[in-house]
Amino acid sequence: MLLISSCKVTKPVRPMEEYEERFREQVSIINIPIDVPLRDLEAVLNKQLSGILYEDNNLRDGDKMMVRATKQDDIRLGLDTQAITYRIPLDLWIKYDLGISTVEAKGQISLDFKTGFGVNPDWSISTLTTLEGHEWNKKPRVKMGFVDLPVGFIADLVLRNSTVQISKAIDNLVKDQFDLRNTVEEAWRDMFQPALVSEAYSTWLTVNPQFIGMSPISTENGRIATTIYVEGKPSVRIGERPDPKYVQPLPPLRISPVEKEDFTLHINAEISYDEAERLAKTQLVGETFSYGRRAVTIEDLEFFGKGSNIVINTTLSGTYNGSIYLVGRPVFNPKKNTIDIEDLEYTLDTKSYLFRSAGWLMKSTIKNKIAENLNFLLDYNMKDMQQLFQEQLQEYELASGVVLNGNLEAIDLRNAYLTVDGMVVDLALKGNVNVRVKGLN
Repeated sequence: MLLISSCKVTKPVRPMEEYEERFREQVSIINIPIDVPLRDLEAVLNKQLSGILYEDNNLRDGDKMMVRATKQDDIRLGLDTQAITYRIPLDLWIKYDLGISTVEAKGQISLDFKTGFGVNPDWSISTLTTLEGHEWNKKPRVKMGFVDLPVGFIADLVLRNSTVQISKAIDNLVKDQFDLRNTVEEAWRDMFQPALVSEAYSTWLTVNPQFIGMSPISTENGRIATTIYVEGKPSVRIGERPDPKYVQPLPPLRISPVEKEDFTLHINAEISYDEAERLAKTQLVGETFSYGRRAVTIEDLEFFGKGSNIVINTTLSGTYNGSIYLVGRPVFNPKKNTIDIEDLEYTLDTKSYLFRSAGWLMKSTIKNKIAENLNFLLDYNMKDMQQLFQEQLQEYELASGVVLNGNLEAIDLRNAYLTVDGMVVDLALKGNVNVRVKGLN
């Protein structure tokens, strides 16, 4: 009777799959200082503004003059609050119609300009270049017979005409070189797209920006500086590439002070159940556990959630054929900086079955072996991830001549949650980053 009764003992029942909605995304603020050395901007300006800067070849346009203004030497820049000041030295060649004949003259003049600039709510840059003054290095004069004729009135015409053209050229140059709106808009769109940061770990990072703004522009110590800050809800997914988030329109510019230049990122790192199973199977499937003359081999693993606990459905073959179920609670271990599976035990139904029919399984090392590999899985090698992020922050070229550098000081695990799709941990990254502009366009 006992033998017949034991044969009818049902195998463990699969626990019901359910999840608690305890997970809340945290907003992170990324501060990115932007640094444009004045000497670099000066080099670009000298490269773009070279040779003939203004030329009038028409004697019959009303001013009775032909004028050619050629850059004599390098342009020198300075900073004045929200403006850039610079001196442009010019060689002048002038041909003047006297009516009965024409005369030529040469001279040298330095023009002092100031370009005020600002960032509009639509992220475009507005500039206004004005002539602040001039200084004659060599006044132009013409010689008629034995009389030297001053050409002060000619100089006034030269200033009036060349200033308009040079000012327009400078404003257009700044507009072309500093296409801030397109740059920010492109970066904004990219932050909604998952980026593969580790092929080995199949790790995808999505910034999920909520807002982007900048601090007031500073013009001190020979540098133009500001800080762009991004408010976002970054997420990291381990497994298949996640679907891109809906790209929100670029928000209007908000200018406000930034208290500090470092960052603390709360990144939601998701390990899908499929990826967790794949990694665990490489360690456990095929493992055989013996106890006396009895032995079982792990054939398959399945993970799912039950409330705040994780359930491991382990399929065995051998002396026992079928599934056993273990359950544990993922918790953050601050001493080891890992996620541990606390109190990993057989489910009550599995334990009841094993007591009656396969008690030897409870005495084997199979439960401890599974727990060890689950801890390794949830940690997914934090040192390698920290090194990976650090490498990404070194001399990373965002665009031609625009280089990002940073330092990742710490990476910690804060909490662990279970969702329908997988296990989510809150990663806290601390560090600093800056962008250096070495050359524009």
